[in-house]
Amino acid sequence: MATVYDKLLQLPLFQGLTLKDFTNILGKVTFHFDNCEPETLLAAQGELCKRLTFILDGTITKRTKVEGDVPMVVEETFTAPYIFELSSLFGKDTVYRSSYFSTTKASTMVMHKRFLLEELNAYPIVDMNYRNIMSAQVQELSRRLWSPPAPTPEGRLAAFFLHHVERAEGEKVFHIQKTDLASFTNESFSRISAMLTSLQKQGLLTYARGILTIPDASKLLEL
Repeated sequence: MATVYDKLLQLPLFQGLTLKDFTNILGKVTFHFDNCEPETLLAAQGELCKRLTFILDGTITKRTKVEGDVPMVVEETFTAPYIFELSSLFGKDTVYRSSYFSTTKASTMVMHKRFLLEELNAYPIVDMNYRNIMSAQVQELSRRLWSPPAPTPEGRLAAFFLHHVERAEGEKVFHIQKTDLASFTNESFSRISAMLTSLQKQGLLTYARGILTIPDASKLLEL
């Protein structure tokens, strides 16, 4: 139990709980533990979100397919401990916004969302953590929306990439053609090509055959 306890306490939702509190929770809440092979589907985009999935070990890939006539798929990688889509549990649109796959062998713990309402909210620290997580996400979205535009074309393109990822840290992969990227950003094909070439020369990304890889998206913040 100590190992699971230590890992879960690294998640913002459970920070502040004591071992006694967590032991009481384990006695009341039904958790399902599983070990996944690589490329196991953990949740599908558009599927109704009825559960919380905690990644205890391993690495997972978040894959988001943009809806509409212009195709784009964005992939992000996250390492345990991690919990995905708390924001999809409640509200008007309670479906997963992305699909999630295990990248490596992974260990998961799954809990139905009703236990968040029936049991976990009995602990004020969990309720406050949940509110803080949701507030932080809303504030981050507001910051991105109202931040002033970058002074350079490359900076504005970098902002486009950053607006379509959950976190700036780590590797990001965009599956998109240059013509579609030009449509998304309202730029000409020639300007998009020039900007991608410039960013590649700076070592900030690579682009080949419709796959755009950003090794460390946090470096785009400097633009």
